[in-house]
Amino acid sequence: MIRTIIILILISIGSAAYAQKPILPLPNPKPDTVFIYNDSETKAVLASSSGTHIIWHDIKDGWCDLGNYLIRPFQWDLREWAIIGTGVAFTAMLELADDIPVRTIMQKNQSSFGNSFVNFGNNFYGNGYATGLTFLSLYSVGLATDNEKVRVMGLHVIESFAYAGLTTTALKILVGRNRPFLYQGKFIYNGPSLTNAYNSMPSGHVTVASALSESLAEDIGNTWVSVGLYACVAATAYSRMYSDQHWFSDTFLAGVIGIASGYWVAHQPDHYDLKTNDPKPTSFVIEPTLNGLSLAYHF
Repeated sequence: MIRTIIILILISIGSAAYAQKPILPLPNPKPDTVFIYNDSETKAVLASSSGTHIIWHDIKDGWCDLGNYLIRPFQWDLREWAIIGTGVAFTAMLELADDIPVRTIMQKNQSSFGNSFVNFGNNFYGNGYATGLTFLSLYSVGLATDNEKVRVMGLHVIESFAYAGLTTTALKILVGRNRPFLYQGKFIYNGPSLTNAYNSMPSGHVTVASALSESLAEDIGNTWVSVGLYACVAATAYSRMYSDQHWFSDTFLAGVIGIASGYWVAHQPDHYDLKTNDPKPTSFVIEPTLNGLSLAYHF
């Protein structure tokens, strides 16, 4: 069962990554291990900058990323929309063919070991605790030691969590799918609803887990670390189905959303100059102001 989940999630990585391919070329390929040392110029800027200055830089950059994330679908071309459609179609295929068989297997194989195992996905990795601890650890260490790489890794973790969470929450409310424990069938959709029992698709836990794992995997760039991180996603998906909180198709769609968000965030450029906190040349930025957000193109 876990092997099947891992395979499907790995398939979604390829689809999501291809769908989110930027118009501009990506930076040079990431190294096999985390590069934890700054270049001399960045190190000098960080050493001369206050913590408040750096935090404000990261807040402005995060707001800009959020704006770009929200308008990104309007920039997709026909190829990208076709890939997104393929992902949705694959989710529908899983709903038709696998939701009932997978649920039956899960519910017929309950055990004391399984009850203990699912606590990891339900109560730690998928519910935000792991994300919060990872963000606080990486960001605070990076800020305290003037380490750009580690601090930005923490920033990517919280951004991917926020953006993927917004997407999944909106879909949950709009779709209004019944959770399996209601025993009313897999095709019950209530439309817009704030009732938790009708917010099955997509899985919020799996979205959180996959966003965390993907952002870390992209920043670290180590194959074995990535395998471990994706195994945590698979364990979270297993936990949600074992607990009868989600259908198989719910977890797959959530994996696609989380992985796409984590990948997108990890490949966003820095929009503001770290030394001056001014927008970089030839950059489209969405800046926070006292009255909301402002749009500007600097060249």
